[in-house]
Amino acid sequence: MKVREFLRRDLTSVDRDTPLVQVIRLLEQSGHASLPVVDEEGRVVGVISERDIIRALVPGYMDLLRSASFLPSLNQMARRLEEIAHLPAEQFMAKDVVTCKPEDTDLYVADLMLRRGLKQIPVVDAQGRLIGVVRRIDLLSHL
Repeated sequence: MKVREFLRRDLTSVDRDTPLVQVIRLLEQSGHASLPVVDEEGRVVGVISERDIIRALVPGYMDLLRSASFLPSLNQMARRLEEIAHLPAEQFMAKDVVTCKPEDTDLYVADLMLRRGLKQIPVVDAQGRLIGVVRRIDLLSHL
């Protein structure tokens, strides 16, 4: 089955300069775990996820420890969010974007999701412009 048959024609995305606080609101409203970041032409130039934002809120050494148990409180995260809330999405987005095309197969997309640990993949046209997304549940529900 081709991606064009089950993609979600959802163009919810953000610009590079969208403030982080606005990205968080859009993630919450859309129910997505990540959003494509697009340029002026609608081409996907990055992806910003809940994970990227949380990573920006905790001390860098937390990745080394793999634990938040040493944090005195979540107030540290709230204070950090206040500090970075106005910064643009571009500073936190992943620039190594995995995309797929409408003519790709369901097997190809499933393999990408598994190998890269992705919950959704932007679908782009031949010029790299966003035309939709494929979420894991979209793939599963159409198999």
